[in-house]
Amino acid sequence: MQQNQNLKEKTKRYEYFDWLVLIAVLILASLGILMVFSITGTSIHNNRSGDRLSYMIHSTTGVILGVIAMTVMSLLPNRIFKDKILGGIVFLFTTLLFILTVIFGEGTELSPDVRRWLVLPGGFRFQAVDLLRIGFTLSLPWLIQFIIDKKKYSKGFVIAFLYVIFATAMVVLQRDLGSAIIMLTTGVFIFLSSGLQWKYLLLFMSIAAMSAIVLWVGGVELIALLPYQEQRINIWIDPFVHPHGHQIVMGYVSIALGGWTGVGIGRSTQALGFAIEPHTDLIVTILSEELGLIAVFVIMILYLFIATKCFITAFKARDTFSALVCIGIGTFFLAQPFVNLGGVSGVIPLSGVTLPLISYGMTSKLSTFILIGLYFNMRRKILKDYEQSNSKKPDEFNKPEELTEEVSNLIHLKHVY
Repeated sequence: MQQNQNLKEKTKRYEYFDWLVLIAVLILASLGILMVFSITGTSIHNNRSGDRLSYMIHSTTGVILGVIAMTVMSLLPNRIFKDKILGGIVFLFTTLLFILTVIFGEGTELSPDVRRWLVLPGGFRFQAVDLLRIGFTLSLPWLIQFIIDKKKYSKGFVIAFLYVIFATAMVVLQRDLGSAIIMLTTGVFIFLSSGLQWKYLLLFMSIAAMSAIVLWVGGVELIALLPYQEQRINIWIDPFVHPHGHQIVMGYVSIALGGWTGVGIGRSTQALGFAIEPHTDLIVTILSEELGLIAVFVIMILYLFIATKCFITAFKARDTFSALVCIGIGTFFLAQPFVNLGGVSGVIPLSGVTLPLISYGMTSKLSTFILIGLYFNMRRKILKDYEQSNSKKPDEFNKPEELTEEVSNLIHLKHVY
């Protein structure tokens, strides 16, 4: 009897798992490996190591490690993420990492003025914003849940709003405007879903906008555009005239050559050295040339599908924290592909962010897989609570003493606002 019960519980656990999202993630990751090999295996310009398989092996390793990290994250007890002590540690660590990156962050040969990279002992370099994205997606919902638990609504939401502004400002100071846009968008979506009324939100946003205008007119150097940022805007305005618009123009050429169905894997002409580093931020240009615009539309649908599943799961949540984490993850899968694809297509200035799960980059892949693991973790808790609440008899909901503390807080929050 006990064995049957244990088997039933294990089977139930898999019922909460989102297999469709996992399939979508693996399709995107596999496509990324294929494209990295196709580009770097045939390009003399990008194959600096002399080994045709080196980039593909590195990318495959990132996917394998990412799947392991995703699995571990999905199996961790959900309560540790909401724990007041552990959650507070994540909040403080994320805040400290924002500051340390601005102070000690380093640039690259191409962009020496940026402060995006942290170097650990032993020479290991990683882009801090990838780790900050995870910390922010956890710490902001934790802060909002803490505010609701303490019933410090007015002052608490001011603090939460300032934390969003702080996180965005820290990424701006890293000279990474693309990631700053993604960070701000994620924070605003989480903030909008937290229960705050529009009048307070508009008030806070107005204050932030006026402060930005005052600082801009005052000529504060910290928010002034750097030369390379001004150059990207000028390139965006007319890449065919600008002397440094070659990269964008080659991207347009790749898209045009591919048409709807593409020229075939490994047959890209732009990957032969015409496009610079196409396996990173501009990987979609070679992808569209080899596989066609239809493949690009499929990729966009997969990102939209993952984001939609996150939002749908959030709507079923019975606690604020789990819902807001899912909202944050879903927003990421909307914002980052838009910034990447928008820059490549000329809708917005090119910002240098990766295409999730497809672009070459170890830390980018790892952070994305960890976010997916977080979604699986939250989904299991949300659907379990949702099923239990729906299985109760109607008269059980009429007993005030049966209400959980979280539901009581949400009801009180509604009356406050």
